[in-house]
Amino acid sequence: MTIKDVAKKANVSVATVSRVLNNPECVKQPTREKVLKVIHDLNYSPNLLGRNLRRLETRKIIVVMDNISNQFYSKVVKGIEEKAKENNFTVMLSTTRGSKENFLEAMNMLANKVVDGALVFCGDLDTGKLNEMQKYYPIVCICEIVEGVTTVSVDDYKAGFDATNYLISLGKKKIAIACDIGQKDKHTSSGFRLSGYLDALKQNNIEYDENLIIGQSEEYDEIKKIVDNLLNLEELPDAVFALADTVAIEIIKELSLRGISVPEDISVMGFDNTLMSEMYIPSITTVAQPQYDIGVKATEILLEKMADKEKYVGCEKVFLEHKIMKRDSVK
Repeated sequence: MTIKDVAKKANVSVATVSRVLNNPECVKQPTREKVLKVIHDLNYSPNLLGRNLRRLETRKIIVVMDNISNQFYSKVVKGIEEKAKENNFTVMLSTTRGSKENFLEAMNMLANKVVDGALVFCGDLDTGKLNEMQKYYPIVCICEIVEGVTTVSVDDYKAGFDATNYLISLGKKKIAIACDIGQKDKHTSSGFRLSGYLDALKQNNIEYDENLIIGQSEEYDEIKKIVDNLLNLEELPDAVFALADTVAIEIIKELSLRGISVPEDISVMGFDNTLMSEMYIPSITTVAQPQYDIGVKATEILLEKMADKEKYVGCEKVFLEHKIMKRDSVK
């Protein structure tokens, strides 16, 4: 079986098949889908793996993420690695650094049969590509929901709702949220958490104030602007709900530099339950995601897909339980 056979079967040129494998964004979607289906039907493997390896498993899984510096990822990857090792699979890590080109290069390892399956943290870089590829290859998204693709995460809407309700139960009525208002109607983790926040306010008859959505970033210069937004309000809020522990910690640090004490002057709540959130002073009240369990569950589902091609296509949403960790940054 050669690339010429694929081209003939798909009624396209050899160059088109090559582009589908190496630069799929350069090929129109209907053509890409047609070629990928022929590649799958013929069980074609590019020469880079050797003709005799066509029908063998690589026993490798690729994990595609934005970067490796985020503390949240480490525990998830630990769960992935341990479950993979238990089943005699090796895990490869690929970072996109926010680049769609890097993302496509990593995902093409599936089409090129360098790996048997993919676990994806950053599917929002190209949702169309994921929806197309999951018809032919085993893929599971982690934490960020991509419509049409199986995802393992917490219920971000409920987590945002529960976190806001917890602050309200402590008597907080003026609650700022460190989030981008542009996320409000988007199907992202931040968008769902923001929607939960807004609905919790509504359920408790607290009027929504758009000035309390103060922006979101993990860059320190941007955190300074976020704190400026806080201090420019007519009255300091009762609390800030940050959608990541790293943001919560940077906000607390910047507030302290300006003489504002947490939690005495204002409460700050984070999200994720990273190791730093527990070690920081004050320790961060946060929404805990079961990071290790998310990694294990996502890998279990991926292994099931790899064992049964009928399970490739699916948009199952698997939600694991979150938990509010009550610590010192909120009173």
